[in-house]
Amino acid sequence: MLGVVCSSLLSLHRIKHSFVLVDPHLPDMPIVHANEQFLQLTGYSKAEVLGRNCRFLQGPDTDAESIQQIRDSVKAVRACTVGLLNYRKDGQPFWNLLHLSPVRNCTGKVAYYAGVQLLLTEADIDDHKKSPCAAKHLGTIAAIRVAIRGAGLQRPQPL
Repeated sequence: MLGVVCSSLLSLHRIKHSFVLVDPHLPDMPIVHANEQFLQLTGYSKAEVLGRNCRFLQGPDTDAESIQQIRDSVKAVRACTVGLLNYRKDGQPFWNLLHLSPVRNCTGKVAYYAGVQLLLTEADIDDHKKSPCAAKHLGTIAAIRVAIRGAGLQRPQPL
């Protein structure tokens, strides 16, 4: 079983876009995995993000309506894509196109939520045609789903 766990985790490490996995079964949906691209984007270390809710990236100018859209999507167990003004560890703001999606295990139960972040430039913010961005998000979500559905990252089932 250890080899399967390692191969599933290696699959996650091959994903080149910034993403986190959060656990909806734990209080406050903490981050349980953050890839290197996420750490580079935000300026935080793995030790600083694991176990925390992603709210720590929000700041005074983060749009409350976008946050509510995320909450509503989680409650309805559906995917959403929102533009968010987040803040790096050093306090610098950055625009982030977040795609949040439930990720089901091989039994069909939601095991995690994957949050894929795409850094937006000024040109992206002005351009409302986000289809190339959406395609990148969907490809990353698909790769995460393949890794999660592998036997290595299944949640233990109660006896």
